[in-house]
Amino acid sequence: MKRILIIWTSALLMVFGAASCEKFFDPIPGEQYDLENTFTDRLKTEQFLNNVYSYVPDETDERDSKSIWTAGSIEGDITWSGNFATDWALGTVYPSNGTVNWWYIEYYKGISKASTFITNVDRCLEASASDRKYWKAQARALRALYYFLIFRSYGPSPVLGEEAIPLDTPLSDLLKERSTVDEVINFIADEFDKAAADLPAKYSGSNLGRIDRATCKAYKAKALLYAASPLFNCNEMYADVRNPESGIQLFPQDKSQESAKWERAKEAYEDFFREFGSQYSLQKVYVNGGSQLDFYESYRQAASITNYASNTEQIFVKLVNHDLFSYQVTPYHKDCQDGNMRGGLGFGTSQEMVDLFFTDKGLRIEDDPDYVEYDGIPSAAHYGWDTDYNDPVNPSRNYFKKNTNKTLKQWAHREPRFYVCVTFNGSTWLKTDTNDGEVTTELTFSGNSGYSAASWDTPYTGYGDRKMAPITGRNTSQHCAVLLRLADMYLGYAECLCECGLYGDAIRYVNLIRERAGIPEYGTGTDNNGFTRISYSANRTDVMNRIRRERLLELAYEWNHFFDVRRWKVAGMPQGDGWIYPTYHRGGEGGDLHALNYRANAPEFFEKVVLETRAFDDRHYLFPIPEADIRRNPKMVQNYGWTVAQE
Repeated sequence: MKRILIIWTSALLMVFGAASCEKFFDPIPGEQYDLENTFTDRLKTEQFLNNVYSYVPDETDERDSKSIWTAGSIEGDITWSGNFATDWALGTVYPSNGTVNWWYIEYYKGISKASTFITNVDRCLEASASDRKYWKAQARALRALYYFLIFRSYGPSPVLGEEAIPLDTPLSDLLKERSTVDEVINFIADEFDKAAADLPAKYSGSNLGRIDRATCKAYKAKALLYAASPLFNCNEMYADVRNPESGIQLFPQDKSQESAKWERAKEAYEDFFREFGSQYSLQKVYVNGGSQLDFYESYRQAASITNYASNTEQIFVKLVNHDLFSYQVTPYHKDCQDGNMRGGLGFGTSQEMVDLFFTDKGLRIEDDPDYVEYDGIPSAAHYGWDTDYNDPVNPSRNYFKKNTNKTLKQWAHREPRFYVCVTFNGSTWLKTDTNDGEVTTELTFSGNSGYSAASWDTPYTGYGDRKMAPITGRNTSQHCAVLLRLADMYLGYAECLCECGLYGDAIRYVNLIRERAGIPEYGTGTDNNGFTRISYSANRTDVMNRIRRERLLELAYEWNHFFDVRRWKVAGMPQGDGWIYPTYHRGGEGGDLHALNYRANAPEFFEKVVLETRAFDDRHYLFPIPEADIRRNPKMVQNYGWTVAQE
């Protein structure tokens, strides 16, 4: 049995282009255990499961070239050279590129190890039957998660069985063709169902970060949402993507089933809410413990990487220990005495994203009569502020100080989420209990965090990505990556309701998000915060526009934008529609990316310029299948638009 299992694992890694696994337990450097001994020992069995968990992505490690979801989209830009996000954004990635293949290979390793664990865990008689049941269910859920993570990037991929492969299996039988979208999604959904049946409802405390029943049901709904979305549901562009030997069409084209997929996703969300609607709630904080909702702090904590022990909204997190993320979102702050205030703000956000945030009236900037735009270098009438600009519901919180030339008037009267997400020139840094007191971040050329002082540790967009920056300071190491939270579930459900024609119900879930965000809800009359609601048209186009815009803002910089604009099949939008992309932006995820003039001081700093021209065409909706797998396996078909000739 021992030899069969080893050959089975090695064969899978060979077929899918992965190097053979030299050791099973990454947390134990230098040690290696064979499968025969592993599953007779409780400690080693648990270590094997921990290693299966190790493939859950740490999305906060964005300085590493393995995570591109922020800077590979119009959400952001990395100033540091040698990163894969820039290569992807500029269109210099091909099927043979090692990094674009990395996720495919790594997640199949995780799948292989999960299957090995599922097959063998019941041999561990040192563990109780109850423990083995929970462990097996966790491994099953992890395997389903890894299939989903492959699916969202590469589309449908081969679904493997979990039984050991006999020694005399011909190599030709190990070379598998790609499964269809429906086969992959059905497998993922079924596996999450099986795992959920054996798992406790909700893990917490020392088990935080383990997959529980809530996580299974939430990810099942999200996987079905993806399958119902235009990229995967009757996408005519992919109609000719077929397995070469069998001729099987990978992407469904049956229009009669298009709506049924939305219904199925809707039901999965409802299944989650039936059981867990009262166990999770949007994170809310009140000013001085009173009745006034603190919109800024509520939203800041919702996706916080540090308050995971008490967060009411976070469904699935990965616990990690490094300060790479806190460094990349903390400005340089030259001459600050407190080292916790000093980082390298190499992650910038684009002018496009800044312009997507609503005003404090809950309106798009083009709909707000008090928002004044400018061309070229602005006059003095467009910048400066006569008084300290404080949070209107919590005046003890300062957004920026009185000034004559540090801030644009456009940065006042914006929604609270804007101040959580964006570090702009003249803004007050969020950590205020320092030897330096409240520190103003200056991103102009000569500013304390500008190019003259910080060089490549300043954002070349003129704006910094601020979301999830720890309020305790840059040296924060122990933290979590928030992979799924309740707001994501509300907005995913709203999409399904809209696609099923339930427009009023869809807006109700959008309004739950807007209420917490501190901007007027949609509808008529007065909302729970005392704001006058904003009217809307109860039709699919208007409601879906509002859902999508809300999702782009609520989940901004949380590694969703990259995938959302693709599954909506809008990432190649020729001209901005004013909802997903600003009207001036051309090319969707491609085209000119706009920024402030970071190489200048005010007022020239405020000129809106083109930072770079990005690449996007139809092939960029999905990553390419690794070229080595295409060459090795005649049953594999490449994704649309990716060919060897491009290399």
